[in-house]
Amino acid sequence: MNKLIDRIKELRADIISAEVFEKEVADYEKNANEVEHTTNTGYGKELVPVDTLSDTVYNSVPAYATFLDKLPWFHWNNMGASVKVAVKGEVWFAVGNSEWTTGAGILAQGKNRLGTGDVTITQAPMIISVDISKKLTNHSITDVETSVMEDISKQVVRTAESMIINGDTSNASTGNVNCDDAVPTSTFASGADDHRLLLDNGIRKIALAGWANTGYIDVWTLEFDDFITVRALLWDYSYDLANLLLLINGNTYNKTLTIAEFKNQYQNGIASTVVDGKLQNKLAWVEYVVCRDFGLTQADWKQSATPASNTKGWFAYIYKPAIQWGYWQPIEIDVIKIPWKWYAVIATVEFGFTIVNKKAGQTSPSVWLAINATV
Repeated sequence: MNKLIDRIKELRADIISAEVFEKEVADYEKNANEVEHTTNTGYGKELVPVDTLSDTVYNSVPAYATFLDKLPWFHWNNMGASVKVAVKGEVWFAVGNSEWTTGAGILAQGKNRLGTGDVTITQAPMIISVDISKKLTNHSITDVETSVMEDISKQVVRTAESMIINGDTSNASTGNVNCDDAVPTSTFASGADDHRLLLDNGIRKIALAGWANTGYIDVWTLEFDDFITVRALLWDYSYDLANLLLLINGNTYNKTLTIAEFKNQYQNGIASTVVDGKLQNKLAWVEYVVCRDFGLTQADWKQSATPASNTKGWFAYIYKPAIQWGYWQPIEIDVIKIPWKWYAVIATVEFGFTIVNKKAGQTSPSVWLAINATV
C-alpha cells in the first residue's frame, strides 16, 4: 500500500493533465490507512469513518445544482451555528469639488460613505441516509461507491435549494405557503422529508408576507410583457441582467414556449439554435432555472394539501447576491455494515441561508414574484 501511495505522489501531475494536489494525496493516505488499520473492535469494526468523502460531496455541488452554483455569496463550511455576515451597499456618484488646499477635505467625512449592515444566518441540522442492499454490492456492474456519493450530493443540493425557495417557519393552521389548509407540524413531521420546509423562511414566504423591499403581483393570463413588468419592479437591479435569476415553475415554463415573442426568440433571435446548436438558458434576457421541487399553487401562490386545488403557475426574479448561504462544518459520513443485510451510508450536515431584501442604504427590492398565472 505504501508503494502505491508513493507511486500516486510521483504521478500526481498525470491525471487528465490536471494536478493532484497534496491534500488529495493526503486523503488517499488517510482512507487507505483507515481501511487497512482501523482500530475499532467488535461491532465497531464494521464502522469505517470516511469523513474525507465530505470534499467529494461539496465538490459535486456544481454538477447537481440548478441554481446554488449561480449564487455568489457562498460562505463555505466554516460558519458558526448562527453568525452575522456583513452586507454592503454601493459607492455613489463622485462629488464635485475644487482643489483641496488644506487637509480638511481629507479629514472630513465624505458624502460617499459606504452603506453597511448585517444579516444573520442560522444553521439547521439534517441527516441523509442511503441504504445499500447486499445484492447491489455483490452484483452491480456499476461503481456503487461513486453512485452513492452522487446520491448524497444530489440530496444535499436538492434539500438546500428547496429550503431557499419554499421555506416557511409558520405553524399556523392556515397560511403556510406549502400547506395552506393544514397544520404544518402534522403534515411535515420532524422525521419527514418535508420537515426541511419549516427550518427557515425562503423566497416565496418573504415576498408573500410583504417583507420590506419584496412583493408579488398577479399576472393572470401569462404574456411576454409580464416578464418585463415584474423585472422592472426590482428597480435598480432590473438593469443588472447578469446578476438576476429567473426561477420558474415547470408548467409555467412550458406555457412560455407557446408565447409568440418567446417562440420567435428561439426561432430567429440570439437564443436560436442556429447560433450555437442549442437553446440558451435565458428568458427575456435573464438566466432562468426551472424549479423541480415547486409545482402549481392556488390563486394566492400557496399550495393546498389537495393537489386538485393547485392550478396556477408562477415565476420569480431574484437578485443573486441577495442570497447568503453556507454550511457549518464538513459533512460527516459514516458507513455501517449490517452483516448479511446491507450497508447504511449516513451523512450529517448543517445548512443555513438568509435572503437580504435590499442592499445596505438602498431601497431596490431583491425579490419579486409573479403569481396566479393561467397555465
